[in-house]
Amino acid sequence: MKRILALFLGAALGFVATHSDGRQPVAPGTASTDVVTPSTPAGKQLAWFLDYLNGKAQLIDPAERFSETFLKQVPGEKLTAILASAKSTIFKDGAKLTAIKPGATDSNLVAIVQGGETLLEVSVGTDASGKMEGLLLKPALPPKAILNSWTQFDEKLAALPGQTNFAAYSVTTSSDGTFSLKPVHTVRPELCLATGSTFKLYVLGTISEQILAGTAKWDEQIKVMDELKSLPGGVMQNEPAGKEFPLSEFAAKMISISDNTATDHLIHRAGRENIEKYAAGFNSCAARSTPFMKTMEMFRIKLSPDKTLATRFAAADEAGRRTLLAPGGEVSKSQPDITLAEKWTIPIEIERVEWFSSANDLCNAMLKLHGFELKPGMDELKRVLRINGGIPFDKKIWPSVAYKGGSEPGVINLTWLLERNDGALFAVSIGWNDTKASVDTSIMVGLARGMTDLLAKEPIVNEQK
Repeated sequence: MKRILALFLGAALGFVATHSDGRQPVAPGTASTDVVTPSTPAGKQLAWFLDYLNGKAQLIDPAERFSETFLKQVPGEKLTAILASAKSTIFKDGAKLTAIKPGATDSNLVAIVQGGETLLEVSVGTDASGKMEGLLLKPALPPKAILNSWTQFDEKLAALPGQTNFAAYSVTTSSDGTFSLKPVHTVRPELCLATGSTFKLYVLGTISEQILAGTAKWDEQIKVMDELKSLPGGVMQNEPAGKEFPLSEFAAKMISISDNTATDHLIHRAGRENIEKYAAGFNSCAARSTPFMKTMEMFRIKLSPDKTLATRFAAADEAGRRTLLAPGGEVSKSQPDITLAEKWTIPIEIERVEWFSSANDLCNAMLKLHGFELKPGMDELKRVLRINGGIPFDKKIWPSVAYKGGSEPGVINLTWLLERNDGALFAVSIGWNDTKASVDTSIMVGLARGMTDLLAKEPIVNEQK
């Protein structure tokens, strides 16, 4: 936590925050009465941070609040932009302190803070002068579902409104070195559902394929372009046009914090048609995601002041959609209504305007990336996939966790490639769509956490001969 700032910004496409359908969550074990910040250096900085999020304080000079070491890693201008983005997204309705976790000291504490329907753990660390040298925001996880069998898992999945799919496969290796998937447990694995940001696995796969072919490089420099900036989640929308980053940085942010601006730059770099071709090779639902949208195009469609645009795009055939997306087309001319974004809680055309895959498809997407990451020069791919495991895993049981998830109102998907401590490898994907209401992310995360306990007990599968 020390000497680093990490803000996982909640957004329509980024799975990072637990929320519920209008219900205000309370941290487990906390009372309903107001919680007071401690009168310690860390407590005073937490109090300031809460005042900032609630519009009662400003960040005029970052050096007044943050240590020199901190600001060397996160320059003041970037820090100001990140905090402002958090304030206008996760905490647009204010921030409420609901608990201080046990173990707090004068210089370190962990608080549970509620922003709208989101619960976050906020870790604050201070140096000898009382300035912040650490500020970490991450999701406060819901309780793990207690599951003793796959039958119990099925019952809980079936109780969710809308549609769900699930697939857990063991990864086996044949004598010629090729991988295949052997079912462990599945529930409607072929059902095509909207996936939110999990579609970014196809972008990463296309880029990886191009790197292996020598037409792209991890260290090639890519310029930030204003025309490719998207809405949060992420931070790259705050970077000035013309600033360069290596392709690997765009990939890391796209996967680890679901950065939409990084994603749109990579879609541009890879080529829309190339991604479509790559995904069509093993995505049974690829036609429903064609043409392959950039994230900003989705925002322009669903959050357009023209309420008919989403309906017309959904009803159009592929040629009609390409016309709408073309330079100078209606989508490119549409500007997302930020006031609509701030109030976006009701699903919008999730069964027709989204990125679609089945649970089986996404497990295969992870399997294909696993094949890529084992090839020479692809260590960066292995790193990118494992920066953020989505939920905490016991590293003694699961030493290697590759992950991508996604969500928007009415949509959530969680997809993993999990390596167990005995060498067993599992590809797992779980999805939930509800066209009528926002899905309860906390239920899905709790169910996923319980599911990993079942996988931990699965017998190891011998390699195929």
